[in-house]
Amino acid sequence: MMSMLCWKTPARVAVAVALVCAAPGAAAQAPPDDPFGGAVTATDVSGQVKRPTGRQADLDEIQSRYRKILAAWAEGQTAVAAVDLMALETSVVFDEDPTTRKRLLKAEQAVIHEVGAANLETLVPIAMLHHESYRRYLLAGARGHAVVLGHARAMTRDLAILYHEQSGSEGAALVSSRILTSLGGLLQQAAQQVPAAEMFQLAAGMDPRNTAAMLGLATVFEKNARYEASVETLRLLMAADPDHAEGKLRLAVNLHRLGQTPEASTLLQGLAGSSADDWIVALAAQELAGIHREKGNLDAARQVLEAAVERFPNDPRFYVQLASVLDRAGQSRSAQDLMDKVVALKAAPETAARFLYNTVRDETFVAARRFLDENARSRLAVLAQALDTPNKASMTGVAG
Repeated sequence: MMSMLCWKTPARVAVAVALVCAAPGAAAQAPPDDPFGGAVTATDVSGQVKRPTGRQADLDEIQSRYRKILAAWAEGQTAVAAVDLMALETSVVFDEDPTTRKRLLKAEQAVIHEVGAANLETLVPIAMLHHESYRRYLLAGARGHAVVLGHARAMTRDLAILYHEQSGSEGAALVSSRILTSLGGLLQQAAQQVPAAEMFQLAAGMDPRNTAAMLGLATVFEKNARYEASVETLRLLMAADPDHAEGKLRLAVNLHRLGQTPEASTLLQGLAGSSADDWIVALAAQELAGIHREKGNLDAARQVLEAAVERFPNDPRFYVQLASVLDRAGQSRSAQDLMDKVVALKAAPETAARFLYNTVRDETFVAARRFLDENARSRLAVLAQALDTPNKASMTGVAG
């Protein structure tokens, strides 16, 4: 049993510095004593600052409502609990007065301290409740609720870290790592690169075999032109899972960007003839053919592209690439015949290889979220029991 919950905000300097060239000012969004940050004053469509209306709830009322929400969550009422939590938080926190967050934070932490002191495992389903509310905030749009959006994100992150630190077990590390990975995925999909990188780095630190976290971190580095950092992260991923096809592909692409062509070619050659997902095989063939063409090895490029055309007869990119290689080799007539075929092909769908490479895909985080769902559900009974037997332990050490 846990006698005291101490809330901590981990240092985030390393990730912010790593990306500062690509995201200037990102590390200075909030003062060091602000655990949430990112707050902006919201205005309505007329440009006027929106003011809160109605009576402000006191701490006891907020705690009472929060306990009822946790009870609904423990009963499996996922949508009801998440929607009620959002209604509670947005009725207490207002963008034009970021200090209103402190009242909400103090109230929620008081309840979490009680149930967490009764059983540490309750932190997992509570973290997932805030994760779900954060996901819904993103879907609904954050206009007018930037502070509460940051609050939901930070509650998820801090609960995951707290659970990991207080438990210290390998199982807790796996669970907390997946919570942060899933949260990082939501941030990445929302184009929040710096905080996404922070989540992925924390997750990988807790579980060095968390390939989804490492892939997410490497992708953030790549999108911000931090190719060396991306390669370093991808090598760690490959050490954890040598057969990770997307990891190999991204490693090859970034090695090529750094001029390490021989290693990149070897990786691409293996992927181009593999049974990996079609989009990975297709992009590997495109990149490999491009390398051969750059080096003037037109015959090798032609062979790669002809094999690709045979495997992907409806992908116009291969016809265009092959026509370019043939034209450069002096076979202009053959090149023209290929271009005539392109006209008859259907337009490439949004599932084209390069589109998928540059898209944050849910499938990257499916395994982590399935793992979390199973672990959170298995602890709902524990949460329900803790809510029935509140612990009136001292609040010493809980941040306000």
